[in-house]
Amino acid sequence: MSARALLTALFAYFSLYAPQPLLPRFAESLAVTESQIALLMSATLLPLGVAPLAYGAVLSRVSSARVLQFGTAGLGIAALVFAAVPSFPVMLGARLVQGLLLPAVMTALMTAVAGGVSAERLQRVMSAYVAATIVGGFGGRLLAGGIATWWDWRAFFVAMGLALIATGVWWRRAPRVAPAHRALPTMRAVRELWTEAGNGYLFSAIFCLFFVFVGLLNYLPFRVTQLSPQASELDISLLYAGYLMGIVSALAAHRVIRALGGRARAVTLGYAVYVLALAGTLVANLTLLFVVIFVFCGGMFLVHSIASAQVNRSESPHRGLINGLYVSAYYLGGVLGSYVPGLIYERWGWGPTIAGIGVVGLLGLTLAWRHGRIAPGATDSAMSAAPAQGRTR
Repeated sequence: MSARALLTALFAYFSLYAPQPLLPRFAESLAVTESQIALLMSATLLPLGVAPLAYGAVLSRVSSARVLQFGTAGLGIAALVFAAVPSFPVMLGARLVQGLLLPAVMTALMTAVAGGVSAERLQRVMSAYVAATIVGGFGGRLLAGGIATWWDWRAFFVAMGLALIATGVWWRRAPRVAPAHRALPTMRAVRELWTEAGNGYLFSAIFCLFFVFVGLLNYLPFRVTQLSPQASELDISLLYAGYLMGIVSALAAHRVIRALGGRARAVTLGYAVYVLALAGTLVANLTLLFVVIFVFCGGMFLVHSIASAQVNRSESPHRGLINGLYVSAYYLGGVLGSYVPGLIYERWGWGPTIAGIGVVGLLGLTLAWRHGRIAPGATDSAMSAAPAQGRTR
């Protein structure tokens, strides 16, 4: 993956997740409830769940570099507005704008980097991309929490906004690859892509995967302040260090596939570990919670890295749209996961919240297992385990 693409992935995920460890502070300073302040995450995830379908079609007509140029700069401007006007409606509006732009950036990156990659290299390439997004997700939380604790939370968002604008300018100098100008897909084509190779089961499993992920991590800061009222924003952000385990599991995905004898078994194992880890969050101990998040993130990103490579194995001419369907399913799960568990938490507390999230996780595990039973090549480990050659993303 080029330096330009790497920085874009990092900064895009900075912008997506940076507010998360600050939610308790925002709720207090803006005088809103937990579920209301969680809308700062929902507002960004909602467009991510819908827009990739449109962007997948747009990418068949417009250069990825041009989409990345304007999308990245727009993210930076929205970040500056978020920092400049600490009013809940304005901050919510800025996050909504970021949500409309992020799917353009993410879909363009996935499509551009996966394009032209051989099947033998695809798993490693997508794993490297997922690892970059993990660093961005954790780095955004850590830097936002640290700067908020030691200085002023606005400083991070201003710096991030300027960095995104500069990256957008850099994309202006990227080589323009002419789009294929294929005919826009019909709804019938979308339905066919949904049913192709059991994709619908996989997309539904991914919906559940991110529902669980956001559902736990969005309300984790409130759980931390409940167990330790003196916890700072930096303390909360450090709990997300479990994200780093995702890098290990993503980069080791091809080895896990080879060891277990196929992608289907690797996905099922990762999903099972992911769901079982939820039980550990019920123990009222911050040290154990810290360890559990490592296991939780390891399982999640193992599934995500394998699944994202799986959808890119399609030989359909509408690969951008397939990526759009995948990203849409992923983030629509995040939209509901960012809000619905908050309603349970406000009324019944942490235990019932985890129970509700766990039910969705078990449904996702069942769907992933079903996909593995019918997807072509899901039990083939040789292709995924082939040595990587050339560049990675």
